[in-house]
Amino acid sequence: MKFTPLDIQRREFEKSFRGFEEGEVRGFLHEIAADWEEILVENSRMREEILNLRERNRQYQDQDRIFRETLLQAQRTKEDVLDTANREKDLTLREAQFKADEIVREAHQHVAEIEMQLRNLKMERVRMLEDIESLMERTRRFLLEEAPDRFPPSSPTVKLDDMDFGTMDDDVPLKAKGQRF
Repeated sequence: MKFTPLDIQRREFEKSFRGFEEGEVRGFLHEIAADWEEILVENSRMREEILNLRERNRQYQDQDRIFRETLLQAQRTKEDVLDTANREKDLTLREAQFKADEIVREAHQHVAEIEMQLRNLKMERVRMLEDIESLMERTRRFLLEEAPDRFPPSSPTVKLDDMDFGTMDDDVPLKAKGQRF
């Protein structure tokens, strides 16, 4: 700036014959100097405020940059965590599927073993029944040969299944079910 308020107040003008009223010019110059001083003070205050605002703006920009970087890092971390969780989920599912398949295989094997045992038990039952039937036939033949008078042959219409095998008295022959000895 070219003029300070003091410059304005001390300004001297040449006097002329028909010039301005000196007191009026001096009063005007004092008013202008006072306004100019207010403007300079305001300008100085505004410059300080601009500097403060620029500093705050720089701080806000730094904070904004830090927030953006933090947000970006958080997004990356979230994606990493999700990727890791998805990989772990897939691995867990594969392990669970493998274990389920293993359990199903073991169950099928166990079922096959039980079915084999059941077939063996059925075959053993049939053999036992055949053995019992054979033993009964041999016993009947033996009794017929050894004591034909005590054990007369049974009638051909009575089946072995219909017979009641209670205790035998010496004098009473075996009878069909439902009959008393």
